[in-house]
Amino acid sequence: MAKGLYIHIPFCDHICTYCDFPKLITKGQRHEEYIQALLQELKYYEQQVGFDELQSIYIGGGTPTALSVEQIQPLFDYLHEAIKMEQIVEFSIEANPENLTEEKVEYLLSQQISRFSLGVQTFHETLLKRIGRQHGSQHVEQAVATLKAHGMYNINLDLIYAIPGQTIEQLKEDLKKAIALDVEHISAYSLIVEEHTQLYLAYMKDQLKLTDNEIEANMYEIVIEMLAQHGYHHYEISNFAKSIPSLHNQWYWKNEEYIGTGLGAHGYVEGTRYQNTRSINTYIESLKKQELPVIESSVLSKEEKIEEEMFLGLRLMEGINLEQISKKYSVNVEAIYQEALEKLIQAHDLERVGNQIRLTRQGLLMANDVFEQFLLSI
Repeated sequence: MAKGLYIHIPFCDHICTYCDFPKLITKGQRHEEYIQALLQELKYYEQQVGFDELQSIYIGGGTPTALSVEQIQPLFDYLHEAIKMEQIVEFSIEANPENLTEEKVEYLLSQQISRFSLGVQTFHETLLKRIGRQHGSQHVEQAVATLKAHGMYNINLDLIYAIPGQTIEQLKEDLKKAIALDVEHISAYSLIVEEHTQLYLAYMKDQLKLTDNEIEANMYEIVIEMLAQHGYHHYEISNFAKSIPSLHNQWYWKNEEYIGTGLGAHGYVEGTRYQNTRSINTYIESLKKQELPVIESSVLSKEEKIEEEMFLGLRLMEGINLEQISKKYSVNVEAIYQEALEKLIQAHDLERVGNQIRLTRQGLLMANDVFEQFLLSI
């Protein structure tokens, strides 16, 4: 049964140069039609899958807070009608600092939002402009202050490092400012230049120099060390918490099922992974015809589930338990991956304590190479 519900709101006030998520400029878009289509999709999953086992809801984007209270209210009205909120342990929403007004904060808190994730990326104005962000550091400080003034302390700041042109010193300053805001959670991701983004086009035209791999690795180590020094527990490759890790995101890493709804959303339900269309017109028209907007789906074999269990679970610092996975799938996982495990442990990329396998500090720096070892056909 699905433990998490993801809801995608694709609207943005502007397009960031690095973003590859399904998004649309807010002005002139089909907001009401989109929300109505989204409600149709949610009702389908309510009826066919059920919401009884849900423990988390995550509203992401895009920028959910780009919509006005009036525009997003029908969504919250439906959620409170369809889901028993007492069963929801974590109710998260993404927000941009520049449009998180006091009115929106008050409304969202009245709707039982329990966690806010702010897209900060960096505090440096030149770097913010380079990646197409519209806010300044003062917007971040104001947003955090507004949330805390209303009693909300479960706040995440999203940071990006290895931005083209970013120096080690700028990264350290970003971390110092984030730490000084005294939030519960910090996520730090290295910039990935995805195809079909403005940054990628600039890179292909030789207008952009990417950060050297060695410098990027050095930056990652600085992130780990500075956050650890200030009480942030490193619980997943890119995530750090004082005491409250993200519950919803752990469903992904622990290979649990979740319902994904909205434009371009991915989901994992009843052993099937699926992806929705990224075209807003197709999305709306499909649901008007009582059709799901799914463009791709795949029923996972036992072997594929085991592979995902291994490489997704290894993203967590606690790692994976070989005995538990073996019992879950009625196979001997250690025998299946004996060669890969021995090789990675000997290379000091993985370490083993009893039945628990986890990444070493060295393995963290080359995690994708480690994960590839578990994508071999079984």
